[in-house]
Amino acid sequence: MNKIKIYTIAAITALSASAVTAQDNYRPWLVGAGVSTVDFKVPERSVMKDWFGYPDMNIGFRLNAARYIKKGITAEAGFAYASIKKDQNYFPDVEETKLENAKTYWAFDVRGRYHLNRLWDALPWLDPYPQVGVGFASVDSETKFKLIAGLGINFWFTDVVGANVNTAYNVGGGTGHDYYQWGAGVVLKLPLTARENPIVDHVERTKEPKVKEKKDRKRVSANKAITRVETPEEREERTQRVVKQINLYAKTILFDTDKSVVKPQAEFILDNIAIIMNENPDFNFVVEGHTDNTGTPEHNLKLSQDRADAIKQYLSRHGVSKKRLEAKGYGQTRPIESNDTERGKEINRRVEINVIKDQQ
Repeated sequence: MNKIKIYTIAAITALSASAVTAQDNYRPWLVGAGVSTVDFKVPERSVMKDWFGYPDMNIGFRLNAARYIKKGITAEAGFAYASIKKDQNYFPDVEETKLENAKTYWAFDVRGRYHLNRLWDALPWLDPYPQVGVGFASVDSETKFKLIAGLGINFWFTDVVGANVNTAYNVGGGTGHDYYQWGAGVVLKLPLTARENPIVDHVERTKEPKVKEKKDRKRVSANKAITRVETPEEREERTQRVVKQINLYAKTILFDTDKSVVKPQAEFILDNIAIIMNENPDFNFVVEGHTDNTGTPEHNLKLSQDRADAIKQYLSRHGVSKKRLEAKGYGQTRPIESNDTERGKEINRRVEINVIKDQQ
């Protein structure tokens, strides 16, 4: 297998591995299932004394589906069911409210989440979020409106599978009194089949047909090895091939809004770019930083320079001579997709790498 195939496969592998994050525009759907419990006593007593008091818990289940909207915001719909124990008081200070028979509890609600891990680059698998919502809850056919506020955390084991724990304080619903709802379960991210990864889309649209690797340029004549001098046409062909290989990687190195930090999942990609550069020591390179149109042009010019500098510094730490690298920011002046959509903005927050001159 030639080097181009190896680099292409490695780039796709790296792109897949880098997706261990919260929901995003590429896998916007989430479904979850798990255990759920309602607790009517904690709001009426001391939280420190009665939190997680097992006799007051009613184990049931909860199913939910969520859709990532944009900028860390997710909309969720869920259904929960539990059977309330016959010996549980709704209100611990009023004995006559003790249930004579077992009751059923169910609830349907819609919630909004804000995923906090978009605020940092480290620990992409840790996905905490606050949530608020509204819904209806019923206890033994007595149904009432409720308000919800709570917290949750997703722990992503892979790019699609994770665990979830959450808690929500419910105002009203069924009994007309407040209660806590706890939950834990498994969550799965799902791709929307009508939408592909825009980074891969863009690479496929812009890449040209593969160029066959040149065979060994050394010829043997009169039992002596003679190295054939590379013609200008051959050198230009090699230049274009190297640029395509590098930018197949570089197009997968995107940045969060207003950030210039190299993400941990991008290190594998940059390591392979460094290998290509070191295999072509007679080439010098310019790292070009770009932004979307969020913010002022002046701010974006500095931000794009910071992004180019960050990539240059990483490559120089991994064996590429600083003398062979330049960094230049272009701000928002060179978009390759429309900034009118979130999809386009994500692609425009990028770096590109080009050959500029021979190493002297």
